[in-house]
Amino acid sequence: MTLPMIRNRLLAPLAALCLGGVAGCVDLTEHPLSNITSAYYATPAGFEAAVNAMYAPLRSFWPLERGATMTVFGTDEYDKGADGSYKFFNDYTTLLNGDVDFIRDTWFDFYKGINTANTVIAVAPTANLPDATKNTRVGEAKFLRAMYYFTLVRTYGDIPIYTEPTPGVTNETNREPAAKVYDLIIKDLLEAEAALPDKAAQLGRADKPAVQHLLGEVYLTRAGDATTSPDFALAAEKLSLVANNSRFSLLKNYKDIWRIDNEVNSEVVFSIQFTSDPLTTGSGNKLHLYWGYPYDQEPGMLRDIANDRPFKRWRQTKWLLALWNRAIDERYEDMHKVVWFSNNAATIPKVNGVPKFTVGDTSVYYPGLPSIPAAMRAATRYKLYGENEYNDATFPVLNKFLDPTRTSTNQEEGQRDHPIFRLANTYLMLAEALIRDGKVNEGLVWLNKVRTRAARPGQEAAMQVTAADLGTSLSGPEPIEFILDERARELTGETTRWFDLKRTGRLVGPKSRVVKWNPNGGPNIKDFHALRPIPNVEILNSTGNMKQNPGY
Repeated sequence: MTLPMIRNRLLAPLAALCLGGVAGCVDLTEHPLSNITSAYYATPAGFEAAVNAMYAPLRSFWPLERGATMTVFGTDEYDKGADGSYKFFNDYTTLLNGDVDFIRDTWFDFYKGINTANTVIAVAPTANLPDATKNTRVGEAKFLRAMYYFTLVRTYGDIPIYTEPTPGVTNETNREPAAKVYDLIIKDLLEAEAALPDKAAQLGRADKPAVQHLLGEVYLTRAGDATTSPDFALAAEKLSLVANNSRFSLLKNYKDIWRIDNEVNSEVVFSIQFTSDPLTTGSGNKLHLYWGYPYDQEPGMLRDIANDRPFKRWRQTKWLLALWNRAIDERYEDMHKVVWFSNNAATIPKVNGVPKFTVGDTSVYYPGLPSIPAAMRAATRYKLYGENEYNDATFPVLNKFLDPTRTSTNQEEGQRDHPIFRLANTYLMLAEALIRDGKVNEGLVWLNKVRTRAARPGQEAAMQVTAADLGTSLSGPEPIEFILDERARELTGETTRWFDLKRTGRLVGPKSRVVKWNPNGGPNIKDFHALRPIPNVEILNSTGNMKQNPGY
């Protein structure tokens, strides 16, 4: 592996990272360190700094445009919007290649994280800390190393494996089979599970339930689209431990998950942490930026903090918009912003000199109708959009990541935590593992828990599904199709979808949902797109053993 950014400055500067709540954050303000030696890592300050630095790559992917582009774009859920420079991720054109910065930086950031974790594991035996502390920190290191390897192997396929620190540059790079990578991931996670407490001492640190949730996903992913696999039972075993853990429970209302004042709640299994302090929050959580439409160009509207910046990166597919039965299921309304209230008197339209509405009244509304009846439009003072009017710049806004706590309309850095593992996902993966293992009725219990929480008042019974319903999906007759539909209803936009489709055999090939539901990606996607290209710089800096993935 080439590590041009590391050399003898492995942790320089140490990434600023908050691992606690606002009041309990670890002070990880950047302190550039040069000429670091192994003796420094063995000191309490050096060892803890290395541990904290291991978490930094989490912030480099999922809560940024990079991670969402690589996991949301080019799926059945989202097509391209009007803005952005990375539309080729959706369209699967030749611009998707090993020179793309997102492809390159994901590789290097996660290998840096792995290298830092390797340093923690190697130094721990001689570190000047209590054994209990060292054991916990090594458990964290193995969890994070496994998580980074898991993301890399799913993204690139066969990859280099390093379990020892690499203090300098090496050009001897060999790709190991994915099966071997999975063996290391599972070994690391089982050892982390044994080492970590049921609840971490600080919010944001890895603990046992986080490990078990990830183990369940790893087993499901290793099983792939197999009809039968021992990994289904292994996944169910680990996911059951989280699902039955008394620390966790589904919130009563789906929309409460995304309240900015409710980030720490009983549904969060593991989250990537941010704060309002620019010294500790790094690049911030930027997911709030990318799901918008230009509301500030509408009558009676101007850009404000609450409605966020209207970057139009990702637009829902027609398939996704039709997925919820909105008569009984609240989730579409709970996760989409469909109404805007006037905040600009100067641009409110007038009829005979009289404003059609006033500041604070509805200015724009997406009622979710296929089209707006002429009589309804004529009788309405504000602007209405029917689904037939949606386009690359005009569509309902995913509201999960909006951040009204920013200090200015142009601020990009948000402070919202990103719940990368949450309990509803645990339930859905547990349901999948049981159903695919032939234990359909047991699996339906967990699937229906998620659906019950999503029900409109009085519609709880209507939201329940039976074994027969598993074969009546909008997307096909197989149970996995229904499960994938349900995952989309619950987890829309939560940086999981590309991986979900890949592991279930629905990204490429004859059962590709991209082909079926993504009008711009479908015509171009090929079997080789199940892997991303290896960064060309990694290939060029190797001695010749690194080869590009086929098709690129």
